[in-house]
Amino acid sequence: MNTVDLRRVDLNLLVVFQVLCQERHVTRTAVKLNLSQSAVSAALARLRRLFDDPLFVRERSSMVPTSKALAISSRVGPTLASLVDLIFEDVAFDPHRSQHVFHLAMSDDLEMVLGPWLVRERLAQGWAVDFAIHQTSSARWRQALEDRRIDTVVCLSPAERAASFQSESLFSGGYLCLFDADALGVRTISRQQYLEGHHVRVAFDLQRGWVDERLASLGHARKALCTISHFAGLAPLLRSVPAVATIPEHAARALAATTGLATSPVPIETPRFSISAIWGTRTDTAPESVWLRDNLKRFAASM
Repeated sequence: MNTVDLRRVDLNLLVVFQVLCQERHVTRTAVKLNLSQSAVSAALARLRRLFDDPLFVRERSSMVPTSKALAISSRVGPTLASLVDLIFEDVAFDPHRSQHVFHLAMSDDLEMVLGPWLVRERLAQGWAVDFAIHQTSSARWRQALEDRRIDTVVCLSPAERAASFQSESLFSGGYLCLFDADALGVRTISRQQYLEGHHVRVAFDLQRGWVDERLASLGHARKALCTISHFAGLAPLLRSVPAVATIPEHAARALAATTGLATSPVPIETPRFSISAIWGTRTDTAPESVWLRDNLKRFAASM
């Protein structure tokens, strides 16, 4: 199709299509575009004829995109964003006036540090924007971004990613021991105590982790009293219990600051990790997306 052929196509249909991909619901799409529900339904019928594909299949209360719709969206999204930049290049995103809701997905150890920072900054800066934090894990960042509401995932830096995603490293870190100092009767965990003492394991999938493998290589089995899937459950579990949890240092410090638990260096060799922000290429140049990533970098600099 050349540019002359484009005159036969109502390009507003692509806007409806992209919002349908994001909302996956005719009524919500109509509200977002200030259209009637019948107008959106009519636009969808025209889109189906244009692309010769159902595009969306109704499942329960959601409109699920077909594989062709997802492929089209991956190309239409960046194109519409570029057009917005071209036409409205002088219109900057204003967080003090915008009612935009930013949806972020992360595990609760990161929520412990990023959530409070966002709240403090919103109050201090007088932002009108809102933030919604969804739970996910580093193993499920792709699934999280399949939800078109999610703007950005913050998680362990992935080993690889497809071209439809962008990422940026935020900060790196290590691990600390978290424990009840009175219950253990110590302020610093010794190597012998760590090897022979009781542990509480935190794993999203409730499986063994790097601590188990490292101890096994030293000829020891980790004596795990319990395995939990979320870091938020550690405080009540560790209080008055002679056990230690080995968790990312940012979460350990956050929990210690609010619960009275103590931290100590891990007395065996530990790995390092890197935390990244990941987002879809379709939103890469959107002004609000750029603003969010700039603030995630400010957060990382404060760590």
